[in-house]
Amino acid sequence: MKQRHIPYDIENIPRYPKALQIYRIPASPSYQVRLFSERKYIRRSTRTSDKHEAVEFAKKFYDEIAIAKRLDFTVHTDTFAACARHLLENQEAMMKRGERRERFGEEDKKKLDKDLLPFFGTMGVAKIGTLEIREYLNQLTESRKLSPSTLSKHLVVIRKVLNEAKTRNYISTLPIFPPVKMKDNPRSWFSEKEYRILRDTARRLAKQDIKVRGVPLTEEIYDFIVFHMNVFVRVSDIKLTKHRHISVENNKGEKYLLIVPTNSKTTVRDSASMETAAVVYERILARNQELDLAGRDDYLFFPQYKNRAYALATIRRQFEFIVNEAQLKYDRFDNPRTLYSLRQSALMFRLLNSEQPDIFFLARNALTSVQQLERFYLSHIESRMKIESLHSFKRRD
Repeated sequence: MKQRHIPYDIENIPRYPKALQIYRIPASPSYQVRLFSERKYIRRSTRTSDKHEAVEFAKKFYDEIAIAKRLDFTVHTDTFAACARHLLENQEAMMKRGERRERFGEEDKKKLDKDLLPFFGTMGVAKIGTLEIREYLNQLTESRKLSPSTLSKHLVVIRKVLNEAKTRNYISTLPIFPPVKMKDNPRSWFSEKEYRILRDTARRLAKQDIKVRGVPLTEEIYDFIVFHMNVFVRVSDIKLTKHRHISVENNKGEKYLLIVPTNSKTTVRDSASMETAAVVYERILARNQELDLAGRDDYLFFPQYKNRAYALATIRRQFEFIVNEAQLKYDRFDNPRTLYSLRQSALMFRLLNSEQPDIFFLARNALTSVQQLERFYLSHIESRMKIESLHSFKRRD
């Protein structure tokens, strides 16, 4: 029986280590490949009798083995992948200590798994320089056509991993990161006239027994629109908001809500609403009580859906249906309006209509930064103020 497995036609692969060979055995018409590694042979069948194809198979086989070795963190501790693993472990520990929210690190892990590790994973961190990072950005731009903002977020994750490497003394300094030119796209929002049209369209459609993807379009989506226009938290926070996250407050006879986002994108603090939000909340509470879904741990909108991703998708589909019916899909810059336009409109209304808007307080209340308000909102306000100045007249005695 052993005669059937005696190798013959043994050949080395040009420009590869002599430990890598292709050969044939009497028991099979296909070429075999073997690699002598760590004092033993690793063998595979190439499943082809064509020599050229067998050589190409052997090269890929060798590369796979080499990559697997580079990903052995116990042996190669200085690879990008090893440092990325340490970064994620540290972020996980910070979440367990309560120093960071649960979603902290989720976006980093997604970028690492999908893009960064396939490119940098087996590289030693000391070999990652400006040229390698630039090559990564170029490849990502060609294959995915990502925006400058998204590319910048990828650079942030690379910097985090390399800082982890620096902490472990694998590198002494970080490379110079190639600049990514940012362009701020204007945020789409509804003017007061457009908002009235949107609101009235939602109320009208809610009375017409319409279904969107099998889900009835009711007064609930109308309340969602009005509620979102009078609070300053993100839609991603609203989808997870439960009744226990809301308290009804009273200030000199005016009711308002204090909302504590459960999974905030940024920091954790409560956000005060406009008075209208408290009125809408009373309607929501009454509706949910009829469904026996108004407990402390029941969700505010579409509480019948425990899958909150599906709940948000339902809200988005109904909103888009209403926007299309109202002919408000695009703003005057041809930017499409989305659910995010509601929060942006809420912020714009405060900036435009407040007698003396406190930018710092508004930013904190919206769980964002003054820089974000300046970049994406204040440019509109400045234009409006210039128009008012242009149209003003000097008072005559």
